[in-house]
Amino acid sequence: MQKRIDYFPVAEEMYEAAAKLICKSAGKAISYSGSFALVLAGGETPLPLYRKLLDLQLPWDKMDFFWSDERCVDKHDAMSNYGNAMDAFLKQAPVAQEKIHRIRTELSPGKAASAYAKELIEFKFASGRMKFFDLVLLGMGEDGHTASLFPESEALNEKEKLVVAVRPQTAVPRVTLTYPAIADSEAVLFMIKGKNKKDLLTSGKDIPATKVRSKNITWFTT
Repeated sequence: MQKRIDYFPVAEEMYEAAAKLICKSAGKAISYSGSFALVLAGGETPLPLYRKLLDLQLPWDKMDFFWSDERCVDKHDAMSNYGNAMDAFLKQAPVAQEKIHRIRTELSPGKAASAYAKELIEFKFASGRMKFFDLVLLGMGEDGHTASLFPESEALNEKEKLVVAVRPQTAVPRVTLTYPAIADSEAVLFMIKGKNKKDLLTSGKDIPATKVRSKNITWFTT
């Protein structure tokens, strides 16, 4: 597993570098398999990157979009990772609806997790892919969580399931990719904003984000 940490003095430089990495990853994946499977991160940090993607000459017709996790809210809710990504760029991008693989939050959390896992498996085998994803975008919370893999959560110990439902304290239920699902990827890109998060990342503490595994992991921090 290759891993590196790149620091950017301003967020705009981080987003520029992330956009270039996505373009490079897309070109490489399509040259090998004819498609590019990209996992989108939730939260506010990646939204400027998503808007920037609209200005790029991406192979939209060969791209499939997934989500690392989702809150169990209506897809039009302001807290919906799907809804925020749609508003930021997917509504404007020339992407066929069948290539947008959202987590079905109209179902119960457990059923939504099962349905999403089934969709991932069907996608992988139907396309003859070696791995589920080409690039997974992730962020990190102030407590070190990533996707919806929170400290002390039972989901951290999942070894077989690809997707699970979780219920963080004082928060709505969520559905998240597990470590095994994320590990079945060619590369992971973390985008971290803020001194507190950067300090936590470099502190050496045992946090969920640093337990992520993939063939290649890159950390972009500001």
